[in-house]
Amino acid sequence: MRQFFRMKILPRLILLAALACSYTACLFKEPVFTEGFVKADALGGVWVMEGEDGDARKNEFAVCAPLDDGRYVLHHPMGEKDGLYYEARPLKIRERTLLQLRVLASFSDGLPKADAERYTLVWIEKDGEKVRVRALGGDGVKNKGPADIRKELETPSSDWAKLFGDPAVFHRLKDR
Repeated sequence: MRQFFRMKILPRLILLAALACSYTACLFKEPVFTEGFVKADALGGVWVMEGEDGDARKNEFAVCAPLDDGRYVLHHPMGEKDGLYYEARPLKIRERTLLQLRVLASFSDGLPKADAERYTLVWIEKDGEKVRVRALGGDGVKNKGPADIRKELETPSSDWAKLFGDPAVFHRLKDR
């Protein structure tokens, strides 16, 4: 997920994101989902992904701020010049939580162009104060468009492990 979030808009992306491993994010000009969004509990807060080999200097932070309508604003990696701001919209598909991310801006590149590829998905698996975040971009998404991905995600027999990369684990910091 590190690469996912560190990428710039978007030859260097998402990443939401988000989000640590050596897989690439799959970006689209159009959203994968246009309806069916839900309010997700407890995603708001400051999240940290531990640095390699326990080195605190390599920790990555993300801030997820809830908006009144169920959406979130996500900034990752926080405090970095290549950090990105996303709109995050939660979905429940087959009893799993997804976030559809849309790049809003970056410090280094500013606002994305209207025709930029700026939509992607991340799969969130919540476990107490930790979340595993998997970016869309596995072998099963090559050469597929948003409609194909949506159909694949909604098909009960589909293997999500082929659609999403390995998880990055974040834990939520306590509020002050």
